[in-house]
Amino acid sequence: MKNVKHIINATVLGIALISVVSCKNETKEKSVETAVESSKENTVEVVQAKPKFKAANVTATFQNYIKLKDALVNTDAVAAKNGAELIANTTENSEIKALASAIASESDIAKQREQFSDLTTLLKPVLVANLSSGEIYEQHCPMALKDGANWFAVEKEINNPYYGDKMLHCGLVQETLQ
Repeated sequence: MKNVKHIINATVLGIALISVVSCKNETKEKSVETAVESSKENTVEVVQAKPKFKAANVTATFQNYIKLKDALVNTDAVAAKNGAELIANTTENSEIKALASAIASESDIAKQREQFSDLTTLLKPVLVANLSSGEIYEQHCPMALKDGANWFAVEKEINNPYYGDKMLHCGLVQETLQ
């Protein structure tokens, strides 16, 4: 009987340890920053290098994608709808437009998050083809949507749009687009 209790305790401890470790793969590195010194006030302002794109509509689409991602991080379905509407209005890609419109018509945050994963997949080749300078971090949560899911960010810090504050920092930088 004691052996069974020990086995159960060891199993529970092992599962808990795996859960904690899988969500602590976040990088502690800060994003690429440039210090700009102000000559008048002797202060230092930190400016993050933002990605630049060849096409203006891709710039607008990516900026709106980040708004959508941030809304999902904050578990804000209304702001997510607004961000998705902006994407639908700025993109020239018909598949992205249709998916963004579907997200905008959805009020359930869980369904918005599922469709966001598909949006990220559709957006990647557009970003790769149009990125002219800067970096975009493709981040991944191995626990999201059963099989794991990706998203894009302009910073290395993990802010998970699939779990929001439940597991905000669960994930890792999978690839850096340059």
